Amino acid sequence: MANVAFNNIYIGGIACAVPEKVEKITDYIDQLGENEVYKFIETTGVKERHCVSGNQTTSDLCFVAAEQLMKEKQIDKESIDALIFLTQSPDYTLPATSHVIHKRLGLSKNCIAFDINLGCSGYVYGLYLASTMLQGGSIKRILFLAGEMSVENPEASIKDVILFGHAGTATIIERGNTEMKCLLKANGEGYSSLIIPGGAVRNPIMDGKNYYKQTAMHMEGADVFGFTITEIPRAFKEFFDLYGGDIHDYDYCVFHQANLLILKQLARKLKLPLEKMPISLDRYANTSSASIPLGIVDLCEREQVPEMIKLITSGFGVGLSWGVTSFEVESKNVLPMIYTSDYYEEAYRG
Repeated sequence: MANVAFNNIYIGGIACAVPEKVEKITDYIDQLGENEVYKFIETTGVKERHCVSGNQTTSDLCFVAAEQLMKEKQIDKESIDALIFLTQSPDYTLPATSHVIHKRLGLSKNCIAFDINLGCSGYVYGLYLASTMLQGGSIKRILFLAGEMSVENPEASIKDVILFGHAGTATIIERGNTEMKCLLKANGEGYSSLIIPGGAVRNPIMDGKNYYKQTAMHMEGADVFGFTITEIPRAFKEFFDLYGGDIHDYDYCVFHQANLLILKQLARKLKLPLEKMPISLDRYANTSSASIPLGIVDLCEREQVPEMIKLITSGFGVGLSWGVTSFEVESKNVLPMIYTSDYYEEAYRG
């Protein structure tokens, strides 16, 4: 079982970059009809979303967040020992996009770099992985990037498209004197509940006419909903059984921003006061692995938070995978939201 309490971890900074382009859900009234649009907004909670434009990608957003974070916190690039890039929308099949970002940031040859393919649970998984890497050896500071964007697909359901927003985040995780507690879970029996069936080695697309149809996301909504409202409360109970305390010991509980109906159900089951459950999906939509750090950035911008914020977080989704992680972060280490249209021009020369 993947559960551990780290007592020597410090969150040195969190930043989030989103595209400048904004789409309002009401812009889709002509395509979906007024009743369907307002029903979608009421159920999901999404009112608008930020979308990449032109050649912008997930790695561009993460790069901007990382560059600004290191500049604001005056972090020496030579001090970064590892770069982790977590996404399901990499720049290339190969090489790993982390190496592209490694070059752009000008990191040391002694800094290792690798990608992780995970979705909505990715942030809590990534914090766990980074913390384990810091326990031994020479690694003392890790730059953890998590972000997502969706590629326009004419075969995808419009409602599936407008549920998701685009964002890139950067988190500095280093050795320190605060505690992080983790509990992670997975159930591969549900791998097909959220899946893009075509386009990789298992099901290569030889006929270009079927490309978009085979690469559209397939989601069993009822299965995902049932999994979430059942397994997440169980995970919290197990977390508190392992580590003690309860949800009221934390300043805020930051969930992956799946949709408003799921969040309200989780709050009810966990007896969590709504004022302790920050909501960001109304303005940024579901941003997959970026939604927890985005939510923390948005929280610190919008509310008067303590100097040291005690957080419990939970990510859940594709895999199926889920987890609960608690940690503290100083509000001074959380940067304001960054808005950008920048992209990597060198990648488009040929």
